[in-house]
Amino acid sequence: MNASAPQRRNGPAALVAAVLGAVLVLGACWLLLVVVPGALDEEKAFVVATGCPLARVSAECRHTVAATVTSVVADQKHRSTYYWLGFDPVPNGRKALSPLRVKMDGRTPVFAAVEPGAIAQLTYWHGEIRYVEYRDLRQYTSADPRGGYRLPFAAALVLIFLGGAALRGAHWWAGRAGEPDVPEPWRLAVPLVSALLLACCGFGTPWVAGGVPTALLLTAAGAVPVLAWAAWLTRRHRRRTTDTIRVAPLMPATPGCFPGRVLGEVPYAHEGFGYLVAAPGLLAATPDPTGRFARHPVPRTLTPIRVRPPYWTDPGPRPAPGSQVVECRDGATPVYVVTEKRYTAWVLGALVRCPGMEVRPGGGVLRG
Repeated sequence: MNASAPQRRNGPAALVAAVLGAVLVLGACWLLLVVVPGALDEEKAFVVATGCPLARVSAECRHTVAATVTSVVADQKHRSTYYWLGFDPVPNGRKALSPLRVKMDGRTPVFAAVEPGAIAQLTYWHGEIRYVEYRDLRQYTSADPRGGYRLPFAAALVLIFLGGAALRGAHWWAGRAGEPDVPEPWRLAVPLVSALLLACCGFGTPWVAGGVPTALLLTAAGAVPVLAWAAWLTRRHRRRTTDTIRVAPLMPATPGCFPGRVLGEVPYAHEGFGYLVAAPGLLAATPDPTGRFARHPVPRTLTPIRVRPPYWTDPGPRPAPGSQVVECRDGATPVYVVTEKRYTAWVLGALVRCPGMEVRPGGGVLRG
């Protein structure tokens, strides 16, 4: 494995995250710049609209017709209840209007009060029934334009936070080209949880705020503790010690054979060689479980650097849980010796005669 392998692994991930983030941000911009302003304009026009004069009815003003209630139906589907009122409009002297079925916004107050045969008033605006009046009660229908901006505005805030998290991830992956990815859960968990918390905050504020500015202020206020928590947790993890594992080399008295692999772009890293033979000054890979045949010794130029847990970017298949990696160098080429935890000391002991190595009592491997 050469130095460009992490870059090859990180490159596609960075590209996918960048494309996903750009799509989410563009979708949020479309909602904020096109859909939300249109919904706000429609709400404002409805609020300021006046009743139509008797001589002329138009779509820009509100006009009301009388209708007889023909049905009161509560339709339950998928754990949700939809409230429908059926009407037979009273003829206006010129033509008879077709029967109507109107979806109400909730159960109260009109839906719960009317019965079939009652006379109600239906108010139209822009060709749709916006609310129903019965006696001194008024209930809006599902076509009520007030607050129509809330859903697209909430969706836009969610897309912004998720898209921003994806772009941040793309920047992080691109910046780590050529570096191994440490498989610590917090590196994924902290940004993901932060983005989800911010998205939940952004989705909820438009429904409790009285307008767009108030929703933005509430979202910003909710984002402050989330970002502070993420920054504190990230700083705390980064202050922790390195993932290097201290292992004291152990000189095997006799050659020992145990499961292990040599990985890397070197001639002595063979696929299918799943066992290692360790002895003083000898480390060899072999496909033979007994370690007697087809030994391929590693050269004396192989120098251990440190012992660490496996990384996602290491070559070869994922090792068994609890395995350790002896990270080495053969000149400028990275080489990885993977084995079980109990055999790591044997690997270091077998490499103790390599140049630049010395063993310290009670310690691990140190560079000379």
